[in-house]
Amino acid sequence: MASDSTSGKSSEIVMMLTILVGVLLDMLNYHPSIRVMIPNWVLLIVIYWCLVAPGQFSMFVAWGIGLFLDILDLTILGQHALSFAFAALIVSATSSRILNYSLWLQCFFVMMLSLLVIGLELWINRLAFGHELSTLNWQSGIMAGLIWPVVRVILAKVSRIPDLAND
Repeated sequence: MASDSTSGKSSEIVMMLTILVGVLLDMLNYHPSIRVMIPNWVLLIVIYWCLVAPGQFSMFVAWGIGLFLDILDLTILGQHALSFAFAALIVSATSSRILNYSLWLQCFFVMMLSLLVIGLELWINRLAFGHELSTLNWQSGIMAGLIWPVVRVILAKVSRIPDLAND
């Protein structure tokens, strides 16, 4: 029983460390020409943890992480929180099916979910500030789907979970 408690604590520490790395990657000062192609690293990590540990990583955890990003990025309070909670809800509800998808279908799912999150955040910005929608914003969602296999393999190695691919 004690080993279950210890492994649970260590998996929570790994989850939070990977989220911290994602936040740090999002905070990097990328060159403006490639900034539009950088995926939302924290969202990719939230998707991964909702897939492999839907019982431990709930939409409330994703909401808290999104709220932290809202404060960190000085965006509308709740913008990231709402979009991350929405993404976590979708992934957690369908995780057993998604894990059985091939690698390419998982990439497509992550791309569509990233584009949905980007669209939700752009819609919130449009409502709040009247910003026009830009086609440049969508490139990071496409990139998220393309980079998903690398993110998945790295996080599986870090978390000591066997590769999820059923290729």
